[in-house]
Amino acid sequence: MKRVFTGILLILTLISLSFGTVCAEGLQACHRVTNTFTTTTQKNKSEIKLWHAETALPEVTDEINALAEAWAEELGPELKSAGNSGKKNSRLDVEIRYSRTGLSWLSFLVQARTVYHQKLTDQRFTTRTYDMENGTRLYLTDIFEDDDDIWDTLSARVRQTLTDYWPDEEPDAEKLDRLCTREALEQADFTLHGMSLVLHYPANELYPDYHTLMEVTLFYPEIRDMMTEEAKMQTDNLSYYQTCALTFDDGPKAKNTPKVLDALMETGARGTFFVIGNLIKDNRYLVQQEHDEGHAIGSHNWHHGNVLKSSGHALRIMPQKVNQAMIKSIGIPVRYDRVPGGRYPRMIEVKAGWAYIQWSLDTYDWRGRKTSEVLNTVKKKIHDGDIILCHDIKDNTPESARQIVRYLEEEGYMLLTIDELFAKDGVELEKYKVYFRCEQGETSMRKD
Repeated sequence: MKRVFTGILLILTLISLSFGTVCAEGLQACHRVTNTFTTTTQKNKSEIKLWHAETALPEVTDEINALAEAWAEELGPELKSAGNSGKKNSRLDVEIRYSRTGLSWLSFLVQARTVYHQKLTDQRFTTRTYDMENGTRLYLTDIFEDDDDIWDTLSARVRQTLTDYWPDEEPDAEKLDRLCTREALEQADFTLHGMSLVLHYPANELYPDYHTLMEVTLFYPEIRDMMTEEAKMQTDNLSYYQTCALTFDDGPKAKNTPKVLDALMETGARGTFFVIGNLIKDNRYLVQQEHDEGHAIGSHNWHHGNVLKSSGHALRIMPQKVNQAMIKSIGIPVRYDRVPGGRYPRMIEVKAGWAYIQWSLDTYDWRGRKTSEVLNTVKKKIHDGDIILCHDIKDNTPESARQIVRYLEEEGYMLLTIDELFAKDGVELEKYKVYFRCEQGETSMRKD
């Protein structure tokens, strides 16, 4: 019955498209999640931060929270004693990530991250995807057709992507082979997002010295022909929603970046963080957290200085410096940059080798504006395809981000990462080019 309803709704959507008017869907009732956390301090001063999710279906709620609680009970007693300094912490974060697609599908990633003295020492995770109309759990075999060529294509993509991590190191060849078999792929952990399917793998399975996650991202347009009919409908988000990208500059910083991450975890949104290169080493655990919680990461140059005062040579070697630090942190380089102050012409002039991401909606949170003022700016200026500029180091930004996401979802927006925003229209980011937004493939500065 649900498939019939979904099909009828899709037909009505297509009809409205033909007449040039589309009413964006607000947040579906079955997609609503309340995600909160409690923090417990143990006798040895170690901390356990446990998230708890309430969904539209009690059976899904019970299963997801049981997974999280089991890890808290198993790993909590093993935490080492913490010191008195904040940098000598000992903590377990048991997180519940969630993301939606279509009109009724909802994905969860439950992960347990152990950090000691700001170093990630262990990570466990599992995923679940459900049809929230009936509670049915979905597998990759529900997403893709029963065709050997499809699974061979997925196998090749997984092999290439996982090999690209830590480019100076070789993955465990035997374990990699096992991960690329059809049997392993059919049981792989995955989540569905606004414009992508992501396969998740623990880094230490192939690279024993690392505990971050590795992601194999497949954008819906590139895999749509491989999908089942139901999956095609449930991932056709451009027929139901408008889109935008929420981005954050100037971090990471220990004071407010974690609060922004909590706001995104609470709301189920993924953002894009433009990270300053010389902050990565001392805040590696935060960059890893941004990556492991599913957010995209770009560069915000090596330092926040005025590029007009830097030599061409210094700017040309900047991508290498940033990427060396990034690879040490999460295993992969960044694909694009946002220049401090938006001074991209200088970077293009000297041919510093990145694509450059600007913005089309400035919230002016960097001025210390109140959340109400930030939200009013978004309400007045938001357009389909916008890139929203925020700063994760500002005190009001965590609450502003929370309210921006809540408002936009109710207004029919699906929040995407920068990578998803451009992939939805088949736009490939090119070196030495600048991008302000992505509305039906249009990437130029908005004129209004």
